[in-house]
Amino acid sequence: MHAFAVRNFGEPASVQDLPVPPVDGALLIRVRFAGVNPLDSNLLGRLTAASSYPFVVGIDFAGVAERVPPGDHGVRVGDRVFGMARTHGSYAEYTAVALPSKMEPVARIPDGVADEQAAALPIPAVTALRTIDLLEVTAGQRVVVMGATGGVGGYAVQIARSRGAHVIATVRGDVGEARRLGAEEVYDSQAVDVIDALRVAHPDGVDAVLDLVNGRDAIGRDAEVIRPGGHLVSTIFAADEAWFAQRRITAHNHASSENPLISPEGLTAVAQMLADGTITTRIRSTVDLDAAGQVLDQLRRGGLRGKAVIRL
Repeated sequence: MHAFAVRNFGEPASVQDLPVPPVDGALLIRVRFAGVNPLDSNLLGRLTAASSYPFVVGIDFAGVAERVPPGDHGVRVGDRVFGMARTHGSYAEYTAVALPSKMEPVARIPDGVADEQAAALPIPAVTALRTIDLLEVTAGQRVVVMGATGGVGGYAVQIARSRGAHVIATVRGDVGEARRLGAEEVYDSQAVDVIDALRVAHPDGVDAVLDLVNGRDAIGRDAEVIRPGGHLVSTIFAADEAWFAQRRITAHNHASSENPLISPEGLTAVAQMLADGTITTRIRSTVDLDAAGQVLDQLRRGGLRGKAVIRL
């Protein structure tokens, strides 16, 4: 099979001809599309001599179940499925997932959802849903999404709006895109100091902030705009939870390993939200496997807007 992979430590990732993953006790999937995420690039950059090789890049996938292990797994041969493949990777014509697996969930793709759309869902949509739950978003609340046009941010804006929240977005130039996602207020960090602007617009504070962009040195300023009793979530482990608690703000550092929605049920929930129109995918580019390296380079440089998927 063809796969975008690193064959040996120290070598660059490239399209390789590799064996199909072993299927003893595993679900074998013929991959149709692989979703591109920042995590793919991060993991590629963290490879060491002790890592398992060949290392196939990618996690999110959508495809067809080719072989199903014995047992009741809710998947049959020929089903369209999507999910996360951490062991064997997703930028490949085939991947394999052990069933059941906590960190490699698989679910059937609902009717009405295209494979390409399903591949764009797993990590960003499940993360967005979990962060909105952690923020305890309800109708009428003022919710800020910092980094609202990224993969997680775009879904978070839509999910918060579906719960009746007043969504405030901060972006880097993508003002129109944030409004199309449903944000009712948008602040461009390239044009204004967003914290100062939020303090003026909401002197009593906002109810919740999902911060997808600020590191430890900058995230403390979020406390200036969150009301006492409000909530903050960081997806990059930047929040000092005790420090925020002293200011009567409940802060969470989101960890995917602790996300209960990384499950077949979580995948099914976000797929159903897509099927019923609660959320939409924003696929900006669909490329062949040969262009995977170019897409990852663009992602690292911050030049990738919207979602990219790889066609296998």
